[in-house]
Amino acid sequence: MGRLHATLRQLIGSPRVRSAALASGVAEEFASGYVAGIDIDAVVPVVEKLSGQGLDLSLTYLPAPDDEAAAVDELAASLARLGDAASGVELSIKPSQLSLAADPAGARARLVGLCEAADDAGAVVTLEMQGVGCFDKTLGLWRAVRSSHPDLGVTLPADVFESERVVGPLADSGARVRLCIGAYPAPKTLGHRREQEKAKALVRCLRATMERGGYAMVASHDPTIISIAQELARRNELGPEGYEHQMFYGVRPLEQRRLVDIGHRCRTYVPFGPAWYEYLTTQIAARPRAAYNYLRALGDKR
Repeated sequence: MGRLHATLRQLIGSPRVRSAALASGVAEEFASGYVAGIDIDAVVPVVEKLSGQGLDLSLTYLPAPDDEAAAVDELAASLARLGDAASGVELSIKPSQLSLAADPAGARARLVGLCEAADDAGAVVTLEMQGVGCFDKTLGLWRAVRSSHPDLGVTLPADVFESERVVGPLADSGARVRLCIGAYPAPKTLGHRREQEKAKALVRCLRATMERGGYAMVASHDPTIISIAQELARRNELGPEGYEHQMFYGVRPLEQRRLVDIGHRCRTYVPFGPAWYEYLTTQIAARPRAAYNYLRALGDKR
């Protein structure tokens, strides 16, 4: 699957396919199912629709490649634009958008500022994880800022070996921990490579988080993982407020609504911003059927 994903992503992201997709309108048509829009004004009706369905929201900004730092201001501005609807919203921010590698002190100040804006709006912030190479620095940043903002969440990719070592102590502190299978492949010396082993590691991390008092954010679309998470929650006597499911906007939308309808908490990860095409290629390439439909639609438009 990894090789197929890489091939599809390269094909869909190629200049020829991109130009044809943008010229024909196919790209925008498909993007509307996965991306809320370019700016926060486009996000507002999406937030209203999903909130009306009982879903919680996580907003993330897709900045232009040469302007990653814009994410902080755009996410803070989104809170003001949403007004009362910002209460309960999660903001997801990447370390690179905080300039962590180049300016650790500045990254801390920027993250503190975003957390303060979220606190004022009744929202929360979750720090994402970008590959095993920045694992320790990201966790260090999270620890430094969480000392003054205890609701700050952190993402642990379960396929990285180190995640299993740190998840228990994080849970002991009552941390909000987003658990997923990472989008950044780890070297075989630092992480699991086989899908079955990744899934097992994710379950172990979920168990540790729930058993040791953490707040687990189950970022998976896998029906088996979803069922296991619910069983672990039941065993640990966790109600709907004790953990949550998280899924991408446009992926398994009926399942997201079903989870809410039967009493579970589900949060939809809603991206917006100018780098929407790059995000679209990733989402479509990860789903061969969607990739086939995308390329077929492109052929029909020509």
